[in-house]
Amino acid sequence: MFLIILSLHGDISISINVQSNHKNYFWQNSIGKIAEFSLEERIFNTMCIFAFFAMFIVSPYNYLMNLKVLVWVGCVCMVLISGLYYLSKVKRKSSLAITLFCIMSNLTFVYCYFYNSGILGPNVLLFALSFFFIIAIIPKAQYKFWVPVNILLVLAVLVIEFCRPQLAPDLYPGPLAKTIDFAVAYLVSVILIFLSIRYIRINYEHERLSVEQRNQEIEAQKEEILLQKAELEYLNREKDRLLSIVAHDVRMPLNSIQGYLEILNAIDLEEKEKQLIKGQLLQVTRDTSEMLLNLLSWSKMQVKGDNVTLEALDINEALRDWLKVEHAIAVKKGIRLEMLTAGRLHVMADHDMLHLVIRNLVSNALKFTPEGGEVVISTRYRGASGLIIISDNGIGITPEKQERLFQLNASATYGTNNEKGIGLGLLLCKEYTEKQQGNIWFETEIGKGSVFYISLKLQAV
Repeated sequence: MFLIILSLHGDISISINVQSNHKNYFWQNSIGKIAEFSLEERIFNTMCIFAFFAMFIVSPYNYLMNLKVLVWVGCVCMVLISGLYYLSKVKRKSSLAITLFCIMSNLTFVYCYFYNSGILGPNVLLFALSFFFIIAIIPKAQYKFWVPVNILLVLAVLVIEFCRPQLAPDLYPGPLAKTIDFAVAYLVSVILIFLSIRYIRINYEHERLSVEQRNQEIEAQKEEILLQKAELEYLNREKDRLLSIVAHDVRMPLNSIQGYLEILNAIDLEEKEKQLIKGQLLQVTRDTSEMLLNLLSWSKMQVKGDNVTLEALDINEALRDWLKVEHAIAVKKGIRLEMLTAGRLHVMADHDMLHLVIRNLVSNALKFTPEGGEVVISTRYRGASGLIIISDNGIGITPEKQERLFQLNASATYGTNNEKGIGLGLLLCKEYTEKQQGNIWFETEIGKGSVFYISLKLQAV
């Protein structure tokens, strides 16, 4: 009887201690890691370990008390429990091990019942306690089997003892021994039930907190998905709006060219009128060409991305080549376009991407700078990076537009001479600069102009 009590006490109390210190590396490897073993498996493995040591410790006590039969039973049980632990922990056949444990517990109960005074001892109470632990580790599907087995087994031994009382002799030497035995059995049972319920509550609380944490993560993911959905809806609206603007702006220069040709065909115009119409058509065509180029570049990037080829680029030489067209536009608009360089500056960049970025930024600077203004393109070193700076003394950028300057914002924009854009160029500048492992930012002041900075890595020496 004391063998069973000490074994169960050791199983549960130490199991709770192990669970509360689950981060301990030794116990994690002894009873199974939380991520790999179920709660029932960890309880069972813990029970096997400490049942073995409990029996090993109690066996000498039983021997001194001249309970040699219990000593042999303890030795046999240690061998069987070692096998069950190996089967559960190493072979990962925990279901089979638990089933064998349940069978062994019932057989041990029957033996101890008749060996230790039958109904006169606390055997039924201890068997109810052991059954409490059994239902804590067996799968729910097995309840319908083991619950009836427990009831029928207890009724069977009671009936057998009633019919054959000599099979369960009273081994108590006196009332005091019996009282002490019952008191200890009751005390241990209460303690073990308390510890077991507490253990279950702790794990329940742990699972509840885990569920709450998962729910919070799901809520966070839901909010993120809703934000992504809202962003996608916004982008879709902007794309639709962009296409509407493009459809309108592509038709306009074609209609203008068609109208000009019809006028030339119908009437003779004076040279001054012809030059005026030609200038207007050239401006509209140039704006439309720039818009279509940006749109095609952006569409290509959205559909299949862009292959970035970073290579050493002499940025000063490239700028002189790229700015020839912008120089002509600046002269026609009456703006001074100046380039200031800091010696030879080689950066790692994609030639075509950087060309598009510079063309858009300089074009914007010219567009929003009035006649008589100035646009300066300069280069300089900045630590391990090279800077390209495009500054103007134009009209500046309003705070409302600054917030969405590098985002898709499909809306018609007009320069100081009614040069038209659709708000796509700066988005391309940002994305293309970042694809080249660079950065872009700006400073602006209403009525005094804007400064755009592009930072790119220097060529490795």
